[in-house]
Amino acid sequence: MKEFQIHFPEVEMAELRQRIRDTRFPPMPGNGDWSLGTDSGYLSSLLDYWCNRYDWLRKERELNQYPQFTCEFDGLTIHFFHIRSPRKEAKPLLLTHGWPDSFLRYAKVFPLLSDYDLVVPSLPGFAFSTLPSKGYMNNAETAEIWHKLMTEVLGYTEYVASGGDMGRGVTCYLASRYPQEVNGIHLTDAGFAGDLVAAADETLTQEELDYKRRAQEWLRKEGAYINIHSTKPQSLAYALSDSPAGMAAWIVEKYHAWSDWSLITMDDLCDCLTLYWMTNTAATSVRAYHGNSFTLPPLDKITVPTAFAAFPHDVLPVPREWIERNYPIIQYTEMPRGGHFTALEQPDAFAMDISQFMTALFKK
Repeated sequence: MKEFQIHFPEVEMAELRQRIRDTRFPPMPGNGDWSLGTDSGYLSSLLDYWCNRYDWLRKERELNQYPQFTCEFDGLTIHFFHIRSPRKEAKPLLLTHGWPDSFLRYAKVFPLLSDYDLVVPSLPGFAFSTLPSKGYMNNAETAEIWHKLMTEVLGYTEYVASGGDMGRGVTCYLASRYPQEVNGIHLTDAGFAGDLVAAADETLTQEELDYKRRAQEWLRKEGAYINIHSTKPQSLAYALSDSPAGMAAWIVEKYHAWSDWSLITMDDLCDCLTLYWMTNTAATSVRAYHGNSFTLPPLDKITVPTAFAAFPHDVLPVPREWIERNYPIIQYTEMPRGGHFTALEQPDAFAMDISQFMTALFKK
């Protein structure tokens, strides 16, 4: 295990700014409503801000206040934050992000969760974590690495795990495979309820039927990125790695569609984009979709206590009754605001929900 600090050389930042200035826009103007993808007017404003007014060093200084490390696992380099609480006997809390974000999803809650030992890794292929030679990982494989990190490297005998998006999947595999060590899990989404979509209409409640219809429409209108990431990620990789504007358009469209958009700032977006660009991981991050689409093993039943925080602007919220059938829920919170990026959008509410869950798990 090696100590780590984030630093992007100014010469590389200058090259990024020049590439942004050299952007060639497509001839078709945006229509202003994002219905065909990222609006060109908004993208132009974002690129101008990113190039001329955005300050990455602000974020770099903020992040480097917190202890970071890298560790090797069978040829993989995994980057993670390990932020110990000043409290004696503090419980360890593992936080796992998804796509198209990073550990930045949780950075705003680092100071708000100081009662716990925080472990916040970068998924393989994201930020400063690498991929294996086969070129992809699935959530189950990542869960195995996370468990080794928590138990063998950091020495915890028990821990709590939380996650959203891919992080939800990793967290669920941890809970199903290691119920003795995982005290409980906190989830911010339920993923895609494929069994509801495949079920006969007459077997579903009205809420489940509404979900099925919304899911079918969402897949038709919004789901193309899943197929691209899963089947032809390398073709997309060249654009994501060569054009800051192209990368920004691909990523920002998801932030716009999946979030409570008014809660996302241009600094939030530029933090995300700069991290992806400077580590050249926009292309490697999407490889997880291939692993999860074609190599993911079945998930066993989850038996550990589970909390669920339902954010109203998340992607395809799953009916509560389905969640309560599939997880041993001890805490269910309907958040008043926020979307898919949870702690980034609503850090105070997220931290409070986590703390309430931890209190419920460990009350005397």
